[in-house]
Amino acid sequence: MYKKKALTLAVTTLTSLNVTNLNAKTHQDRVDALEARVHELEAKLEKALDALDAATSKQAAATAAPAPDIKKIDQKVKLIERKLEVEKETADAKWAKLPKNVELGTQGLKVVSNDENFILYLRALIQADGSFYMGDDQASDSTNSNGDGYVDRFYMRRVRPIIEGTVWKWFDYRIMPDFGMGTTRLFDAYLDFRYFREASLAGGKFKAPVSLERLQSATALPFIERAFPTQLAPNREIGFMLHGEFDKPGYETHFSPLERNKTHGGNFPMFQYPDFFSYQVGVFDGSRNNGNIDSDTNDSKVVEGRIFSHPFLNTGIQPLEGLGIGIAGTWGQQNDDQLSNYQSPGLNNIFVYNSAARGDGTQYRVYPQGYWIWGPFQLVGEYAFSSQVVANQTVKNFITNNDHELTQSDQAWNVTASYVLTGEENTFLNQGLRPRHPFDPLSGNWGAFQVAARWSHIDFDNDIFKNVGTDSKPIYPFADPRRSVSDATTWALGINWWLNPNFKLMADYSQTNFNDGAGIYNQSGALTPVIASRETEKVWQTRIQLGF
Repeated sequence: MYKKKALTLAVTTLTSLNVTNLNAKTHQDRVDALEARVHELEAKLEKALDALDAATSKQAAATAAPAPDIKKIDQKVKLIERKLEVEKETADAKWAKLPKNVELGTQGLKVVSNDENFILYLRALIQADGSFYMGDDQASDSTNSNGDGYVDRFYMRRVRPIIEGTVWKWFDYRIMPDFGMGTTRLFDAYLDFRYFREASLAGGKFKAPVSLERLQSATALPFIERAFPTQLAPNREIGFMLHGEFDKPGYETHFSPLERNKTHGGNFPMFQYPDFFSYQVGVFDGSRNNGNIDSDTNDSKVVEGRIFSHPFLNTGIQPLEGLGIGIAGTWGQQNDDQLSNYQSPGLNNIFVYNSAARGDGTQYRVYPQGYWIWGPFQLVGEYAFSSQVVANQTVKNFITNNDHELTQSDQAWNVTASYVLTGEENTFLNQGLRPRHPFDPLSGNWGAFQVAARWSHIDFDNDIFKNVGTDSKPIYPFADPRRSVSDATTWALGINWWLNPNFKLMADYSQTNFNDGAGIYNQSGALTPVIASRETEKVWQTRIQLGF
């Protein structure tokens, strides 16, 4: 291209000469003019050739230059590509730390890590109750200034924030304090190592593996208060427990945290899996009957265990697949342990130990238990037997001068039936009923309705009312029959309205008959030796509940 331009310049130069000068008059003039033009042409041609050489050199330089430039460009491209890869790896690492799923729903606030190894649930349970007594003018423990024996009242039965979840896939945890009834208590605080489903290890404070109804979630109870057998069992224990679940041969269950929580309502109760067979056995500090232990004061420990089975699970016999049966028990040595009082369904004390009485010796419990669920119908039954050595170190035996001591054997039982009028599947193990159609009256939906009936009885050992004084001046080292009943029987009816899976309204009526448990006062206000039976407790109870 440059050569062409140079030649064009030369030709243009030749053609641009002033041809008119060749018409000079003389020959010499014409020769002189021609020589001048030749010199002029040579100069211009030399200039054009110089330009041609410069253009050729420039073209050669341009042709030789791309090789090193392309290499540099290639290096820059590779550098940029690596930089983008690093930025992508950094971004992916940041995204991997963010939750895979954050969900707010019927199970509370659920957060699941990107690799599903970490799960967090934030939940709550709120129960606001009311108790209203009928015909209680002559109740023995009168505390109400308006003349009635028992105080009609509203109160916060349970107020429980709940934190639970999983870390590193196999390690569950749960923390649950309670602020109900005007007190602050720690109810649950435990860890559960579940690498082997057949042999998991739990440690901390949690429900004792004894009473069936005690193990039922408080949100799912068909009645506002539990029955009498739960009071002969410990409430919470502190210790370590080995537990496991087994499927029926040929039926394998998924065991990942997400599958487990999805199947069982999103909660982590270690006893509430509808497996073919399950067991729990542990060593604990030892909580008294109806007790919620926070610390131990001696070296004595208690062994507690339970086995439970759904023998007809996956058999195809539909009416019996929801049958669960089991037995639980405890054995240990008490050492000067404080004893608990027992309460009626209306939460009034019906059995009170002498303040100097202590559990001091061998204690054991036996708890046969079971339930049957078939569609909307449910039947729950439980029997409790409790034996413990009770001593009074203050009142001495007049004959031996030793502490008064005896073995107290108490028993209780309960039968509860419930039916879901709206046809939903009844449930015992999870958080409660799940209405097919949550409350929305404008759409014709009213939630689920459940009715329930109960019969429960508790019988205290007559020896516990031993009188070491005289008939006219009795001395009761263990329990005073003028303040503690010898037995109690309750029948109750209830209706529950589940507006949605999280919100429930309850209304119960219970009537409890007592033997003994009341004293008679003379005109001067002194308690006489006469033993009378307590007035029948008739109580209406209501509850508004939010649980998620």
